[in-house]
Amino acid sequence: MYKWIVIVLYSFLIKSFALCQSNDSTEQDSVRKEVPQAIIDLVKEYDRQVKEAEKNRKQQLVKPATLEIDGIIMDETMSKSGREFYELFFSYWQKPKGYRNYYVKVKERPFQLNNTVIEVYLREQLLYQQMMRRRYDEVEAMAKVAVSIVQQQIYKEIIAQRAIIEQQKKLQNDK
Repeated sequence: MYKWIVIVLYSFLIKSFALCQSNDSTEQDSVRKEVPQAIIDLVKEYDRQVKEAEKNRKQQLVKPATLEIDGIIMDETMSKSGREFYELFFSYWQKPKGYRNYYVKVKERPFQLNNTVIEVYLREQLLYQQMMRRRYDEVEAMAKVAVSIVQQQIYKEIIAQRAIIEQQKKLQNDK
């Protein structure tokens, strides 16, 4: 709506300017009186906003866009029991606060005859590996254990990151 009004005002100003170019000075005075100062100010403000938006767009192009997806839990299971394990793992999972750039992968691999092995990775680090059980209560217990192991690893990493940051601050203060 605002752009439409500005376009109409622009066309009005262009027509007025064309009339002002004629040699008759009385026409020039009458045309200039027809364009209120408020409209001229409105057009100038619109031009300023367009230039500012263009400047911001150029600044954004300089900065590379980053796509950050945190906390994905990937499902690479194959069997009914593996799917149950994944769903239980997902239901018990709580996203840790202050921890970024991670993903968890629940993977199922075939193993001797009808058996499979469940593996849980934090990024690409294997943290949990267990022969798959068929009973639901055993699968549930496995999921709880796997969640606690992954969360313990995350908390260890958070503590290590904080210790590194504190050491860096201490070194900077000592200098």
